Amino acid sequence: MMHRMPRSFTSSLSRLVAGLMLCGTLACAMTPERLPDLDRKFYYNLPNNNDRGAYLKLQESQRQSFLERKGLWARWSELSNEEREAVKRGEVKVGYKEFVAFMVWGPPADSQGSKTEARAVRFHTFIRCTSGPRIGQYVMNNLDCDGTSSEIEIAVENNLITEIKFLN
Repeated sequence: MMHRMPRSFTSSLSRLVAGLMLCGTLACAMTPERLPDLDRKFYYNLPNNNDRGAYLKLQESQRQSFLERKGLWARWSELSNEEREAVKRGEVKVGYKEFVAFMVWGPPADSQGSKTEARAVRFHTFIRCTSGPRIGQYVMNNLDCDGTSSEIEIAVENNLITEIKFLN
């Protein structure tokens, strides 16, 4: 005996399959993990959840103009070729622009400023999970690791990283 599926179910199923095929064709990501590495780095530097959600829905060809509107493409364009290659390798060094650290490690978990008449310094702290299910990932809070973590602090003057401290 053969069972037939209700027409509404098969119609809904057909629309779902067509939508998934279209999204695959248009390179929609739906989750940050499905983004190419550099696009994912930009994703994590978008200022809020609404922007991140909108970015995931974009076709690959639309992402640069979106990043331009958000100001991130200009920051990327200011990086030297050496700094862009370092971002792709996941490398941060003294002398690089601040945005390199953001692209490699994501937004800082904490930022502080110190200003005197002679100089202004920003300090950013990045938290990396060293054990648990998110090992190797950078997070906004130590508790997000569900395990152990370590911290990295950078000092920034005139948009350049002047010091990197591994705190743990």
